[in-house]
Amino acid sequence: MPIDQMRVTVTRPLEEALNSVPGLQEVRSITSRGSAEINLFFSWDVDMFQTLQYVNAALARVQSSLPRCASGSAPLDVRQFSDHGYSLVSSNVTPTQLWELATYEIKPRLNRLDGVSTVLVQGGQEPEFHITPDPAKLLAAGVTVPDILEAVRRTNLVDSPA
Repeated sequence: MPIDQMRVTVTRPLEEALNSVPGLQEVRSITSRGSAEINLFFSWDVDMFQTLQYVNAALARVQSSLPRCASGSAPLDVRQFSDHGYSLVSSNVTPTQLWELATYEIKPRLNRLDGVSTVLVQGGQEPEFHITPDPAKLLAAGVTVPDILEAVRRTNLVDSPA
């Protein structure tokens, strides 16, 4: 089917039916000659197994109005393509400490779980260090600023516990 016809007879009816699903935040679709791909983005707080039933019901309602030649295969197994997000917040711990906890303790543990593909730490505040050399102490120790920079470069590594 040409793109314009596909958009009118397949993509748009599917989008309209899916817009009724509770918790839906965004619908993105790509229509090309003879195919339509529709991606649904939901609120983090929805029960995805219940939502999957709502999506399947919406698709069933519109199925009879689609062209007879329209058939689909939808990867609607939420376990196959699911994303999970977690937020670490504290009134007692600094953003830098939260970032370190997420990066060095939580992320490695999550990465070792079966079925986990990628763990991404976002936000927080990466630790930074500011070095202010004391010229008199450098001279007394026979150390130069390039020596300090090289020492930092050599030791600025995180050794994996695993």
